[in-house]
Amino acid sequence: MKRIFACAAALSLALVACGDDSSSGASEQGSAREVNMAFKGCYESLSRILLKESSENLPKAYLYHENDKYQVMIPKLDDYCGFADVKLDVNRFGDTLSVDVKSIIPTKCMCVSDHWFDIEARDADIKYFAFSPKSSGKTVYEVVPGPAPE
Repeated sequence: MKRIFACAAALSLALVACGDDSSSGASEQGSAREVNMAFKGCYESLSRILLKESSENLPKAYLYHENDKYQVMIPKLDDYCGFADVKLDVNRFGDTLSVDVKSIIPTKCMCVSDHWFDIEARDADIKYFAFSPKSSGKTVYEVVPGPAPE
């Protein structure tokens, strides 16, 4: 009898652990997304580049599409020269894809580089890209078709 009770209890726990929790309110917007980040180029010091003004015009991020690959590029950001073991928190809220750097092992050097993000095809219709590097606060970019101006 004890064995039957133990089996029933174990089965109940397994069903609860594996069951669909519809009370969480999970939706397409909150589902997991995969984004990879890369830095390309290393430009002159940021002192020679104007900082982004806070006006009605948001800074631009550029959407690239080649074959089945989609990428968002933010040009000329002052950040680390490179990194290892980056962990990103990626979420979509309406027409905005938000990427927050949660942990990173950065290089000691800093430089200005283009930041490239491989995004999923289902996010290719975004209008805004919010990026929060570990070294500074969140910036929202308007996403426009690439290529970026030279």
